Amino acid sequence: MLLAALVCLALSGCGAQRALGEHAPAAVAAPPAVSDPELRYLELTDSVLRACAPDGPHDGGKGVPPEPEDLPGWEDASPPAYGPGETPPGAPDADGHIPVPLPPDATAPPESDPSPAPPPSLDEVPLAGVEKCVGDEHARRVREAFGNTGTASWRTMREKLTALDYPTRVIHRMPDRAGAPRARVDLRFMGGHAVLEVTARGAGVLVEPFGAPETEDVKVTDVRRTPPPAAAAR
Repeated sequence: MLLAALVCLALSGCGAQRALGEHAPAAVAAPPAVSDPELRYLELTDSVLRACAPDGPHDGGKGVPPEPEDLPGWEDASPPAYGPGETPPGAPDADGHIPVPLPPDATAPPESDPSPAPPPSLDEVPLAGVEKCVGDEHARRVREAFGNTGTASWRTMREKLTALDYPTRVIHRMPDRAGAPRARVDLRFMGGHAVLEVTARGAGVLVEPFGAPETEDVKVTDVRRTPPPAAAAR
């Protein structure tokens, strides 16, 4: 009897849920939003690059480098020719060894130099062409987003920059300038040089794009800015 009562209770509960489901409105699933900050940053980088170089190769914001055949000059590239007894790269010879081909003008490798390599340059590098356009476009959108909003602290500045789809890993704090918070946004991507310097000023911010060496061991916080001509003359 106890088992029969439990079965009846379960059936009545299912019937109630079925009846409720017949009259309840169907739930509409909202489209998923892009929540990954790195993916949003790649999409932003790609959209700015498209605006500055609409005819260049792009990856659709996926962070995937373009295919070789999509790069300029691919159509002029011809496969290398191999003479009698020569093997293509990666193919073993008669002795089972894989030769490493050298270009025709290659010379013998230099002897090891015990002297240490010179440290990388920390001086600012100029931006030109597409890179200048990229820096100016990022500066414009940051300047407009910060306009008349007030930036009283470093935390506020960082929060606003991340809201603009710049991930925290590319936002670097700099020493305050005359008491105003300052940051550098590392926009270097696939050999690029563009960096933004953002300084709070009045109700908005001063945004200055500049170039940094592309080497990974150079931090944007260590790059020495070139003073304007008027400042250098004083």
